[in-house]
Amino acid sequence: MLNKKVIFLFSLIAYQTFVFSQKTTEFGFFLGRSYYNGEMNPKTHLGNGVGSIAYGAVFRYNLNERYSLKANVIRGKLTGEDSKSDFGFNRARNATFESRLTEFSGQVEFNFLPYETGHSKHFFTPFLFVGAAAYQYAPETTIDGIINEGEEVSEGSKFSMPFGVGMKLSAGNKLNLNFEWGFRRTSNDEIDGLPNRFAEIYELGKTYDSDWYSIAGFSLTFKLTRIGPCPVYRF
Repeated sequence: MLNKKVIFLFSLIAYQTFVFSQKTTEFGFFLGRSYYNGEMNPKTHLGNGVGSIAYGAVFRYNLNERYSLKANVIRGKLTGEDSKSDFGFNRARNATFESRLTEFSGQVEFNFLPYETGHSKHFFTPFLFVGAAAYQYAPETTIDGIINEGEEVSEGSKFSMPFGVGMKLSAGNKLNLNFEWGFRRTSNDEIDGLPNRFAEIYELGKTYDSDWYSIAGFSLTFKLTRIGPCPVYRF
């Protein structure tokens, strides 16, 4: 009997969320920076030449004032350079890499505050997001000035898990300005193209330590639909 009541309650919430709230769509553009964290850059997120320009397109489907679904396609570049590291081990290895990056992702956003484009009161909110992504990469790696052309050089498509924080600001009846900073945990140690083997007395790569990459920046989106969420349905 209890299970039936729980199922009924969740069904009622879902019905109210997806039927009584009118949905809106947005489309726009993203501009920011992409950067890498791994063996060549273990800790730096800002400064010291970290990051390259990233750009792309954004599509958002607002379910209501709290939840949104978002799809991104972003192009960028990932780089690493041991000579900029604070660690003596990295400087001794003297490796560098550069890789183009293309990411396709789908994310769920949760707004901390009720948010609606063009609303006089609900025009700002911080938000969280989490999702799944497929990314393509092709590193060009050198180790102490020698190009790494062995069989272990990686190139292809992999999956990552984007998550992060951001802010939304309504700048008119149809315009939205968003800032987000997202981190991507990968399931491999191949982005930098370092071979996972020992050379002389030190380890080049670490198979047990997956690479990360991050994307941060601004997006400008335009509301495509005319009618926003139902004014009597706010939570």
